[in-house]
Amino acid sequence: MNAPTRGRAQPSSIEEAMDLLARQAMKPCEDGDVGRALDLVRAELDRMGTVQVELTEALIASQDRVHAMKALAQINVQGVASDATIGLLLEKALTLTDASLVFVFTRSGLVATAGDTTRVDSCVELATQTLAHASQGLLWSTPDDGAMVGALDPDGATERYVGFFRPDGHAFSTVDIPLVEAIVSALGVMLAFNELHQHELAQAAVEREHQLASALAQSVITDQPPVSPRIDIFARTTPASLTGGDFYVFGQTDGSIWFAVGDVAGKSLPAAMLMTRAVAACRIAFLANHDASVVEAFSRIEDELFDHLDDVGLFITMVVGVVDEAQRTVSLVNAGHSPVVVVRDGETQFVPASVPPVGVVRNRVPRTETVFLDHDDCVILGSDGLAEQSDPRGELFGYDRFRALCEQTYELPTAQLGEAIFDAVDAFAKGSPVSDDATLVVFKRAAVER
Repeated sequence: MNAPTRGRAQPSSIEEAMDLLARQAMKPCEDGDVGRALDLVRAELDRMGTVQVELTEALIASQDRVHAMKALAQINVQGVASDATIGLLLEKALTLTDASLVFVFTRSGLVATAGDTTRVDSCVELATQTLAHASQGLLWSTPDDGAMVGALDPDGATERYVGFFRPDGHAFSTVDIPLVEAIVSALGVMLAFNELHQHELAQAAVEREHQLASALAQSVITDQPPVSPRIDIFARTTPASLTGGDFYVFGQTDGSIWFAVGDVAGKSLPAAMLMTRAVAACRIAFLANHDASVVEAFSRIEDELFDHLDDVGLFITMVVGVVDEAQRTVSLVNAGHSPVVVVRDGETQFVPASVPPVGVVRNRVPRTETVFLDHDDCVILGSDGLAEQSDPRGELFGYDRFRALCEQTYELPTAQLGEAIFDAVDAFAKGSPVSDDATLVVFKRAAVER
């Protein structure tokens, strides 16, 4: 072939080569022009083939990312994050970010991984070092941009992070940041919901334990008061929550009915546990002191409870007494409890406390109040949950209203009297939540002796 003509312009594209061939077809060929044009055509066709392959690969990668994004969107990031769900999200993160390794970790170790784990230890070390030198923000890159580290749920109870590592020579760029941030956010939300779910499970377990403890605590309270041929007794307690601190307890011996009505300071499980201890102490005192005075029985109860109450920093308001069935008298000691109402000849009066609540001051000698039950006379022992019940406006039922209610109902039979007081307090509340445990015990002469 002839050598190329000196000084003639060289075709630089397939369009120029085709133009050159067209011109040569119109006139006699010059040496080298046709061969040079064919070489350019072949080179351009090769380049176009390479570009086509690259475009095809890019299109396939783009489609893979679209499918991965759709799969990511279908993962319920607001559901419970099981190990399988977290693993699925990490697998999608691999595809979306072109990473070779993705893992969740804390400063103390790995949580979950996806991808090639052959160099996971060195990658975790590098990610930890990146965190140690990180500035403010939630997403950081390694010095060579070959990896990115993001913070998961930064406000959560546990500091957790996710690391994205690409193969050597494939650095992350600013174009990748929005996608990585989206994945970090999705994974963070999932783990946050998982943490909340675990907390709810733990809370449910605690509440279940409280329910069982409450059931055991309430079971120590006698369902029905003792039956007497000369004295009618009403007794009812309604805890404000699953675990209440109000209680009543009876002990019956020949011709006598011992009783105690109390209110443990505080609410919930601690109050219920103290209540069971108080009921046990009262029962022991009633059995051991059935022929003793009310003051001696109260002292026995105080001795049993004081040290424990002092240790836990709580106290119990309490009324302790005994009913002499033959004499139809009620003798009682009031240790800081209210309301305690006595109705004599149609007139009501509060019985004030003669000693502080049990657990406050020890070995004080209480004063005893004795009431003879004649005709419609009665002794009404309530708890502050009745007098301090509020209505929707926040107004309390109050002790004066409670006293007036006793004046209005004392002539009713014992059971009706007790229910009337509860009904009146409920009506006053008008649907407002109960503010405290409500307990009521009523002693009255039997309408017909049995």
